[in-house]
Amino acid sequence: MAAAASPANLLPLAILPHLLFDWSGTGRADAHSLWYNFTIIHLPRHGQRWCEVQSQVDQKNFLSYDCGSDKILSMGHLEEQLDATDAWGKQLEMLRDVGQRLRLELADTEKEDFPPSGPLTLQARMSCECEADGCIRGSWQFSFNGQKFLLFDSNNGKWTAVQDGARRLKEKWEKDSELTMFFKMVLRDCKSWLRYFLTHRKKRLEPTAPPTVAPGLAQPKAKATTLSPWSFLIILCFILPGI
Repeated sequence: MAAAASPANLLPLAILPHLLFDWSGTGRADAHSLWYNFTIIHLPRHGQRWCEVQSQVDQKNFLSYDCGSDKILSMGHLEEQLDATDAWGKQLEMLRDVGQRLRLELADTEKEDFPPSGPLTLQARMSCECEADGCIRGSWQFSFNGQKFLLFDSNNGKWTAVQDGARRLKEKWEKDSELTMFFKMVLRDCKSWLRYFLTHRKKRLEPTAPPTVAPGLAQPKAKATTLSPWSFLIILCFILPGI
């Protein structure tokens, strides 16, 4: 018959679910997401921003950024702590580059695929989502004047036309290997930032100092005592009477 498990043996089994729970590196088993919503206007009116980014982490406002003038419009408390980090500066640099690239693509698209009836607006959503199993997926969604046109999945590298009018643009962007690689590389950075932001948030929520004992409740430390050779001999005599 197998011997019953002792409490010491059961302890590792008791904490195993918690170890698996934290294995994703985020400290949570649910999904997380990081979104960057770009709004690009090719010919903006006076006083109108031609490039603006709204960002969300777990569907909560994360950052509002004017990528045309390189100005931060608003950000949350966590982002204020990240402001001085190297990753934060690289993030803003990426947002500026993406805004410039989307503006060039919008200008070419307006000439070829849309009649010049008015200023054309491009909405591009870059999203990175971390599933419960720790896998992170990245994708792009492109809309023109509020109508969804194209989707791009970085995992399989495929472009998808959402409506018939987007087939020509899909074929054009699909053949542009340099443009496809650009969107892939940016999504790769997006995945890294999602991990970084979640790790930083976890560290911020963890206690940074051990609990302190209230004054007056601390127990006095016992003073160390030393025995003389004669005292030690007397004790041995009581313990071992045959000596």
